[in-house]
Amino acid sequence: MSAPVLLGCAAAVVCAGMAAIGASQGFVVHARTAAAADAAALAAADAASGWAPGNPCGLAAEIAQSNGTDVVACRTSLPELRAEVELHAGWPFAFITARARAGVPGLVAEILDRGRNAGWVWPSDVRAITQDHHDGYAIDLAVGADGALRSPAAGVVVSVGLDPGGVPGPCVEHPDWWHGPNYSVLIRHVANGRAVFSSHNHIEPGSPEALGIAPGVRVRAGQQVARAGMSGCTSGPHSHFTIASGPRNTNPDIDPFTLLGRP
Repeated sequence: MSAPVLLGCAAAVVCAGMAAIGASQGFVVHARTAAAADAAALAAADAASGWAPGNPCGLAAEIAQSNGTDVVACRTSLPELRAEVELHAGWPFAFITARARAGVPGLVAEILDRGRNAGWVWPSDVRAITQDHHDGYAIDLAVGADGALRSPAAGVVVSVGLDPGGVPGPCVEHPDWWHGPNYSVLIRHVANGRAVFSSHNHIEPGSPEALGIAPGVRVRAGQQVARAGMSGCTSGPHSHFTIASGPRNTNPDIDPFTLLGRP
C-alpha cells in the first residue's frame, strides 16, 4: 500500500551532515513511518466504506498520532471507497514523509482470505482468565511461563508501544501496582463483515519489535505478537485484552467471548 518514503532536509547544511547523524536510525524511522501510513490509510478506507465507525480522516489521524506521526493530507473518494494519506514524522534536523492508499478491492480480498483461515483463536497459551468482564467488555488473560501473547485472528497491526493514558483509578488506590506507562499492541481484524480491533495490554516493552511486530505488519491467527509484562497498572503478569469496534484499547464494546468462546 505504501508509496516511497521521502526524506526532506530542513537546510542545505543539514543534507551535508546527515550521514553523521546515523543512517541506520533514519532507515528505522523511514520503515516505521511507512508502516504507520499503511495502517492509517486502511483505517480511513474502513470508515469510508462503513466497516468502521467514525470520520475516515479522523481515524487516520488517531492511528498516525498513536505511532508518533502526523497526518498532513487525507483524501477519500466515496464512489470508489478509496483513501489516501500522507504522514510526516520528525527526525533530528529533517522530516520524513510517507504516503499510502487503501481501497475496497483490497479489503474484499482480505475478507476472502479471512474466510479461508481457521478463524478466531484463544490469544494466550493458557486458556483461562484471571478476571471476567470489567472496564466494559475487557477481560484479563492468564499467561504461561514465557508470557506468550498471540493475535486472536488474522489482521493488520495498527499500533505498538506506549499508551499515552495516565494513571488509572485502581493504581491511585494501590500505588504499588503502578509500573509506569502501559505498553500495548493493537490489531485490526475482520469479524462478521466489519472491522474490529483487538488489543493486548501490560505487555513487555520491546517484545513486539523483537518478534517483528510493527504497524502495518500482517499477522495470522495464533501468531505471537508480544510477551506479557508488568507495564501499566497491574499486580502481576497478564494481558488486559479488549475487542472494540474502533481503533482503541479502552472502553471495549465487543464481548470477546462471542468470538473466542469461554475458557
